[in-house]
Amino acid sequence: MQNARPKPSSLSVWLKFALCSLLAGPTSADTLVDIYELALENDALLKSRVAQYNADIELEKLALAPLLPQGRAGYTITDSEADTTSPNVYLNPETNQLDTIDVTSTRNTDTDGYDVSLSQTLFNLSAWFGWRAGKETSLQAEATLSAAQQDLIVRVVQSYFGVLRAQDNLRASLAQERAFERQLEQTRQRFEVGLIAITDVYEAEAARDLAQVTRIVDENNVAVAKENLSVLTGQTPGELFVLGAEFDPRPPEPSDRSAWVDFALENNNQLAAARFAEEAARQNATSLKMGHAPTVTATYRYQDTETTGSIRQDPESLFNFDPDSDQTNETWQIRFDVPLFAGGSISANRRRAAEQFNAARESRINLTRNTVTQARSLHMTVMSDVSRVKARKQAIISTQSALDATQAGYEVGTRNIVDVLNAQDRLFAAQRDYANSRYDFVINSLRLKEVAGTLSPEDIARLEGFLLAPPAATASGSQ
Repeated sequence: MQNARPKPSSLSVWLKFALCSLLAGPTSADTLVDIYELALENDALLKSRVAQYNADIELEKLALAPLLPQGRAGYTITDSEADTTSPNVYLNPETNQLDTIDVTSTRNTDTDGYDVSLSQTLFNLSAWFGWRAGKETSLQAEATLSAAQQDLIVRVVQSYFGVLRAQDNLRASLAQERAFERQLEQTRQRFEVGLIAITDVYEAEAARDLAQVTRIVDENNVAVAKENLSVLTGQTPGELFVLGAEFDPRPPEPSDRSAWVDFALENNNQLAAARFAEEAARQNATSLKMGHAPTVTATYRYQDTETTGSIRQDPESLFNFDPDSDQTNETWQIRFDVPLFAGGSISANRRRAAEQFNAARESRINLTRNTVTQARSLHMTVMSDVSRVKARKQAIISTQSALDATQAGYEVGTRNIVDVLNAQDRLFAAQRDYANSRYDFVINSLRLKEVAGTLSPEDIARLEGFLLAPPAATASGSQ
């Protein structure tokens, strides 16, 4: 078991692996590394999760922003025109008495100016805990991305070996169909010379027909498996490297199941993301709990305004003047705010955040239990797979011997055609089961490492060492 895992916040290890594998040179068939590289470049699910990661890591900066200095600059241009008519008292020269007259004032002004303001939060508990929640959210995003990277490895291997599994089943079906066809021909020859009854011919024909059905189904399964693989790569795969016969499954190291459980609890990326999500929810609940806490903000503002224009009166007045002015203002302010009532939204947000924290905590508890169960179950499954592969391999030898003995008995008349056909069915079933058990071991081993948090591209490289170039097609089109 490894004592460290890749940094979830960095793609350098993954990119380095892809670059090194590219230097290995092209091959005539698609290797597991080739498929993995294509998936790194084209898998839409991974790209979506990378984009989501890039979006989520900005939440920490957004949460920190209210605690940092805020600056604003503005420029204003105002053109105004106003006409005002009002009564005015004046000395009538004809009567030498005070009289009233309506005076109309026309004011035209142009005002332009700029202002600059700076503010700094001095005390804001809600924003402080909101920033701490943002930090936990960024850590959650990193762990989630790391889990997505490991999930890609599992999906690539599962789809890749899904194609190999379907191809192995098809090869077994083709071999079974050819064997039953030969058996049918021999049965017909024996019937023509009177050695057996027509019933044996019918039995052989039924077995051949059923083998054809199985072959048709397996051909479709190969096409479907390739389509599933193309979802990851965006391309239709060609010939794939196959798992060599020398591949020998080994029990996972360490063999102690509790060690895998402990390591999974410490390194599982999904569980780490759940822990960060719980802590983020706790900090967010604390932030909203401080919604009624006072805030203190320091503000500085500088304003420079220039006004030009004219004021005219009708009738003319000796006191007409132009309202030209140049004004500057400089203001320092420390503001103390206490939220008192906001329609109940502050209390409602506080209660909602508290329940969201409870939900995140219970999700983390549930995921912890599932992680423990998965680690134990997968460890038991992998240990069982090792024994199952060995047993399946021995079963091929046993069923082959049984088939040879049954065939010999049929030749001398002690066995009938049904016994021979059943023995052949058991042999081909044993071959399929052996191939499937090896693929199951590979996939379950990677899933165990994924749960433990140790899965990396190096596992792809190690698995590549057991893959061989596909055999060349024969003149008949079979491999």
